[in-house]
Amino acid sequence: MTFVLNMNQRQRALYDQVKNASEGLNLDKQQIFGDAETQAVAEALKVNTKLTWLYLRQNQIGDPGAQAIAEALRVNTRLTGLDLSANQIGDVGANAIAQAIKVNKTLTWLHLSKNFLTDTGITTIRQTGNTICKLDNLDEQRVPSPAEWAQIAARVVANVAEIQQLRSEIAAKEQVLAAKDQELATNVQDLQQLRSNLVAKDQGLATKDLKLQSALDRIDVLERSQPAGGSASSFDQPIPQVPLATLVSATNNFADDSLLGEGAFGRVYGASLPGPPVAVAIKKLSAESIQHYAAFQSELKSLSKFRHPNIIVMLSYAEAQDEYCLVYEFMPNGSVRDRLNRKNNTPPLTWSQRHRIAADVARGMHYVQTAFAGHVLFHLDLKTDNVLLDAHYNAKVSDFGLVRAAEHLDEKRYLRTQNAQGTVAYMSPEFLVDGRMTIKTDVYAFGMILLELVTAMKAAVQLKTDLRKAVKTQNVIGMLDSALKPTEAEQESINEIVTLALKCLDEDVDERPSFGSILVQLGP
Repeated sequence: MTFVLNMNQRQRALYDQVKNASEGLNLDKQQIFGDAETQAVAEALKVNTKLTWLYLRQNQIGDPGAQAIAEALRVNTRLTGLDLSANQIGDVGANAIAQAIKVNKTLTWLHLSKNFLTDTGITTIRQTGNTICKLDNLDEQRVPSPAEWAQIAARVVANVAEIQQLRSEIAAKEQVLAAKDQELATNVQDLQQLRSNLVAKDQGLATKDLKLQSALDRIDVLERSQPAGGSASSFDQPIPQVPLATLVSATNNFADDSLLGEGAFGRVYGASLPGPPVAVAIKKLSAESIQHYAAFQSELKSLSKFRHPNIIVMLSYAEAQDEYCLVYEFMPNGSVRDRLNRKNNTPPLTWSQRHRIAADVARGMHYVQTAFAGHVLFHLDLKTDNVLLDAHYNAKVSDFGLVRAAEHLDEKRYLRTQNAQGTVAYMSPEFLVDGRMTIKTDVYAFGMILLELVTAMKAAVQLKTDLRKAVKTQNVIGMLDSALKPTEAEQESINEIVTLALKCLDEDVDERPSFGSILVQLGP
């Protein structure tokens, strides 16, 4: 195929002539008809299916040309007669033709007389075993004349020169390939080095990330362990009272466009107090809640004297003409319930954020139950609506409107009330049915919050039942909030949280963990 593509004009003309010939073709006594031209004829014979006889007498076909013809005879199944007499074919060419007619079954006559065959070449032709092909005047051979010797020598010299040229070209190409190979090897080595450098950098970044995260965790633990603004005793002062008119002005007379939300104890408004701008949330107590306010006013003031990172800060209050307003720090990310609902198209909470919220709530509630040496406080309305998030998604427990206190209460004793209030889904059985309060009452509500953090579903008795079934069937992942795509490590953490939640939701009070042991399980 390469030869056909690189033929000169003379070779191309011969090739087309033979390729398109039918029946017979006479190419006797062609001037300058040598081996190269014979190569073109041979290539055409390989594809011609109509030519039956071919005369190539009295040309200058040598052994290379005879070898090309022999290759064509191996594949041609149409040619029946071939005359190569009076050329310059020697024993080498005769041997190639002999090998071809061993396999060719269509050639019936072949003329090789008046060539340069010796007895060896003649014997080779005759011993092919082919009984179909007739060999005429094979013994009639000749000796090259001085002119023919000169032609043969010239061809040999030309062939040698051509071979040398080809070798030079091959050597040059091999050098180019060697250079390319070396360049490729260098590039591969450079690429491997770059990959090694990237791996090393990735490992270095991973190490730095771990160190940074460890430092941030330590800072977070330290910050959380320190009361805001100093020690607890530094806030052992009455809550500042501000004029009600100040709050009326800040909220534009409690206008609807300042309203942030509404709960059981009243409406909450957003505002900015005069002086250095301070964003606050102002809760205006409803008429129905005012009758309860006097009963727990002392507990509210006692609790607010202590600052804790996970308890909402009461900044001040206003009281005038039977109207009561409580002023709290503003929490820009709203409630955990709002974030689980993705209110206002906010992005979903990550598992890391949810786990931290759980720890924050437990830490805040542990503080509520242990901050006062003389008595224990109950929240009694702990729920995701009452857990608020600051700008960094740190959680703070809020809405202590139902807080009750009991002196010297331990894990076995309880306080009874005839007026159990709160949100039913979060109320423990003993509190809901009998009005009995213990330090494990708020733990039950905390367990429900944990299930909400895992599933994003709203609190309900059925949610507890469904999670218990999921644990038994090992299908907790089927109840996850669809926004969560946990890693393997996070899935393990989720399973641990679900197990902890169900312990907190145990109907038996004594089987529920305390907030102190919950903190140990959740980690710092």
